[in-house]
Amino acid sequence: MSLAEILLAVLVVSLTTQSTNVSSLRQIITRNVTAVQLNQGNIMEIIEEQTCSTALIRLTCRSLTSFVFVLEALYQPNRTDACIYNRDSWCKYRSLFVMVRNLQLRRNFLRGSYEHERISLDFRDTINRRCSGHHHCQYKVMSDHPEALFWIPANIRIKYACIPETSVYKYCNAEVNVPNNEGGYLKSPGYPLYYLGGITCGWTFRSIPGQRIVLTFHDLSIRDHEADGSCIDIVRVRDDGNTLFESCGTAAGVKIISNTNVVTLNLVASARLYPARGFFLQYQVLGCPNVIAPPGSYVSNGTLETRTFLCRAGTLFPDTRQRTRTVHCAGGQWIENIPNLPACVRSSDSIVNNETDSTKKIIGSLDGGINRSYEGILGQETRRGRGPVDKIKIINYSIMEQAQPAVIKDTDYVVDVILPTILIALLFVGNAVIVYIIFQYRKRNVENHFRKTTDTQGEEIVLSATRNGDPQV
Repeated sequence: MSLAEILLAVLVVSLTTQSTNVSSLRQIITRNVTAVQLNQGNIMEIIEEQTCSTALIRLTCRSLTSFVFVLEALYQPNRTDACIYNRDSWCKYRSLFVMVRNLQLRRNFLRGSYEHERISLDFRDTINRRCSGHHHCQYKVMSDHPEALFWIPANIRIKYACIPETSVYKYCNAEVNVPNNEGGYLKSPGYPLYYLGGITCGWTFRSIPGQRIVLTFHDLSIRDHEADGSCIDIVRVRDDGNTLFESCGTAAGVKIISNTNVVTLNLVASARLYPARGFFLQYQVLGCPNVIAPPGSYVSNGTLETRTFLCRAGTLFPDTRQRTRTVHCAGGQWIENIPNLPACVRSSDSIVNNETDSTKKIIGSLDGGINRSYEGILGQETRRGRGPVDKIKIINYSIMEQAQPAVIKDTDYVVDVILPTILIALLFVGNAVIVYIIFQYRKRNVENHFRKTTDTQGEEIVLSATRNGDPQV
């Protein structure tokens, strides 16, 4: 061992001791607990804690029949409000840290990503190794995570769940039906102490056609890669003959979304028993079931959350008077009752139907008003001592009185106003022409009669003068 390596080892030990002094100071811990209802009446607790990276963290389930799985574990170098430490101790730690880090970089150590950009870092891999699958555990970032020794004290946020054993499926070679708006949890046999090999161990997840299945590996730990990069033990996810995921080693938070409603998961292991945790995952459905488009339409656009129906050319939906209609998915179910959607109709039919509907509404409102008027009028006229005939006359008058304003207001203006006006005007013009013709005809008859009368009188005068011997002029 060279002198530089010995010096580096001594400095690392000193840095570890100094970090212990820093971490012995006070930290602020915030804790939030939420309860989630699972199937079979079980309750899962979700705990979220935020504290300093130098703190000792205890993950504990209150129920003895529950175990821990980690949802989130983040180091936040941009936030330090949860860390309270002595300024002198921190300055000594910081100067020693810089010295060790510079020496490491000279020895060709890689610079960590947290040194390039002050972004949040995920350390679920190491906390899973100590805590996932157990009832309780203790975890300290600065000693349990490899790079944490060179982190500056800052906030960490850990979110984990305590799930009852009875809510987790744990048997091989089974078909798991995933109903609407529900999911579940599954672990490999032996988790978190070991996993089995030498046998076929697989699962088939099935949902309603049209939906997709989401598998989230909260913890995956099987035999690591070989030196040449090959895998002896494999976790494989397949969908309709296509491989969606294939891996070995350790992972956390891996999410796989299927393309169909059926997906298969297989654990292929060579040894009969291997001392690694295996895996723990959550399965859920995504999207809504397939639907049949209303008569006269087809699906023009479809996503996991929506379907858009388009009526064929020249037709539309009668209730909206639009060619397109979009329905939305929420919680694994369509918000609208798609089988009850109206069929597409021709545009003219839609107009007629809407006019009919409006007429029915008018009649319905009139009926309601008429019935109320009838009851009131009938009571009044009965008190006045009028007979049934008088009552009917009054009711008919009331009907006409209420119907006329409503009809004038809601019926088609062209049909009920303009056309009658034109017809009346034509009738007036026609009558005027007929009267004029009759007047001219009668006038001509009077003139002819007057001429005939004058000629007859002249002839009679001449004849009379002839008889009397008067000379003709």
